[in-house]
Amino acid sequence: MADYTWKKKDLHGFQEAVQSLKLYRRAELMNIEDGKLLIDSLYVDPQPQEQVFETLKRAHTTFLIGRKGTGKSTLFQRLQSELRRSKHQTSAYIDIKTVYESSQADSELLSRLHNSGLSLSKESMEKLLLYKQFLQAVIEEVKIELKERIKSSIWVRTKEFVSGDIENALTMLDDIYIASTNEQFISVLGIKKVDIDKKRQTNQEETNKRGFGAELSNAPKINLGYEKTNQKSDSLETQTEFSDILIRSFDLIGFISKLKNVLVALKIRHIHILIDDFSELPEDTMKIVVDVLLAPLNNWSNEFIKFKVAAYPGRIYYGQIDKTKIDELYLDLYKLYGSGDVSRMEDSAIDFTKRLVENRLRHFCNRPASDFFEEDSEVWRSLFFATMANPRTLGYILHFTQDSHLIRGKKIGIVAIQEASERFYTEKIEPYFSIGKFLHDSFNERSSIYSLKELLEAIVTKARDLRGHESKVMSKIGGRPPTSHFHIPVELENVFSTLELNFFLTKYFEMSDRSGKKVVVLALNHGLCSKYQITFGRPKGEREFRLYFVERFFDYSRIIEFYLEKNQEIICNSCKQRYSYEQLDALRFYGMLCKECKEGTVEVTNLSKKYANELSNVKTELLLPPTELAILQSLHFGKAPLRPGHIAGELDCSYQLIGKRGVLLSDMGLIKRYKDDQNSRLFEIDPTAEERYFNDEGTDELNLD
Repeated sequence: MADYTWKKKDLHGFQEAVQSLKLYRRAELMNIEDGKLLIDSLYVDPQPQEQVFETLKRAHTTFLIGRKGTGKSTLFQRLQSELRRSKHQTSAYIDIKTVYESSQADSELLSRLHNSGLSLSKESMEKLLLYKQFLQAVIEEVKIELKERIKSSIWVRTKEFVSGDIENALTMLDDIYIASTNEQFISVLGIKKVDIDKKRQTNQEETNKRGFGAELSNAPKINLGYEKTNQKSDSLETQTEFSDILIRSFDLIGFISKLKNVLVALKIRHIHILIDDFSELPEDTMKIVVDVLLAPLNNWSNEFIKFKVAAYPGRIYYGQIDKTKIDELYLDLYKLYGSGDVSRMEDSAIDFTKRLVENRLRHFCNRPASDFFEEDSEVWRSLFFATMANPRTLGYILHFTQDSHLIRGKKIGIVAIQEASERFYTEKIEPYFSIGKFLHDSFNERSSIYSLKELLEAIVTKARDLRGHESKVMSKIGGRPPTSHFHIPVELENVFSTLELNFFLTKYFEMSDRSGKKVVVLALNHGLCSKYQITFGRPKGEREFRLYFVERFFDYSRIIEFYLEKNQEIICNSCKQRYSYEQLDALRFYGMLCKECKEGTVEVTNLSKKYANELSNVKTELLLPPTELAILQSLHFGKAPLRPGHIAGELDCSYQLIGKRGVLLSDMGLIKRYKDDQNSRLFEIDPTAEERYFNDEGTDELNLD
């Protein structure tokens, strides 16, 4: 029997509020009735006095760092909205992942470059195409922002410009755009090719002469070594020349000057280029983007261009960008609120969670949060535990509580939140491992993923064992003691970076342990704890509970060391010499140079011994790229046909990418593509894919035997 009844419009409003929290990437907060943007009224800053936003809007290059769902794209929307009201600043939003994928997709131009006689490697061609795509994206976005300014009437009200001025600016931007079209692109490169070939021929002649001298020498080994060095130098010089082509063919400084002239004529002094999805790039591409695009533009633009880069923690490359001259804004729990003690951190995160929910419900429902939540002071704490103050996770948790409670006439309480948290873990986080074994990657890469599953299993097993631990502290706790948190030395924190990035755990705090040593406190995922009967949090009431997280029995150092000793392979990439875990510190001291051959670099790989057979049994033809696997996973858990746009929202990527990959999956017989009665494209998972990839979902669960 229902204990509360809401009107249909109230439940619809709650659903709209939840959906606004679940939005991904560039999805805009918009009123569906009149199309007006809602970002200004719906934005809630994580800090008092909008400190995060105030820092972001400074005319500084800024790296905005946080895991998925922490609000990076929302902050970008808020910044662009603010800049549209500024007479002297504008912005350009660049989804760098889409730019990269578009540059790779330009197969026609790639083929023409290859057939043009240019002695460019595939990698060099891809760099050039990336540069071209980036410039065109910036120009298109600047044009969009100028048109938005016209709509907002900021210039009309001030009577500073007439329509002719703006139209002239747009025309000039079109001219810059045309200069980077395919024909211009190939024409410029063709001219540069002649100079490169001449220089390479000259260098080759010099090498031949020096090689002849080596035969007459009394010390042939030295001269031969010199000849080899010269050949390497020639190769590097050629690569440098191609890098120069990249800049000179588009005339980087000229481009900046032209763009600046257009905007200065409109009295715009700064352009903020917002780079989204930076950490989604492959590592080598990330370096190209920074070394060839971001660093030169940032350093050479005379304060005209300022970048705002959205990135994941631990997946950032700065290159030649001077870190002393940029801002870094962190959006994850500890970095946001960890300046005081644990209690203050928790209170601040709970406050943000509550403000965010109340803001959305006030706007979409015009009702207070108390109309939907039980009157229990611990509800908001429980909601914080379940989400770690992550807005997108908060959206999912509330969505699941609506399904389980609100539509059945029950308010949201601690039990509802716990059930929703476990469902979120099971559907959104847990499949990371089982789907990982089908990744189209090397065996070592897939094995590395499963080695982390072994580590997580060891951590969870220990947490469960500690429920029965006997100690003076534990004896003062009524009921099952909380064992969801543990601590490790700071130097071991990076071992957990991938697990944290994928929400299996969260960095909770830094503090000193009982011996005064600095340690990192990590919290297991709330839904994971619910699934495996681990009480979450820390006890209250006793003074000594303030140091509960750093009790000696929560020191998991030995677990990690055992994992590393067991799972790490330390091998030279040249002579294949193997090293033991005990030798790793000495190798790091010498820059991982192989002590055996003195040439190779020693590489560390984490391999799963426990799941080696399971991974080996996966047939090669079943391996798929991550995007294709994610599409199948979305369709599987959705249990219904989905539109490409919906899947794109789930996967945090463009719907165009989903459309292209959907065609490939359809050709492979793994999904069905068709249109519904409204002529909308739908994807549906094929039974073949269900059988191949999801026939044994028990493999998702941790093996705690």
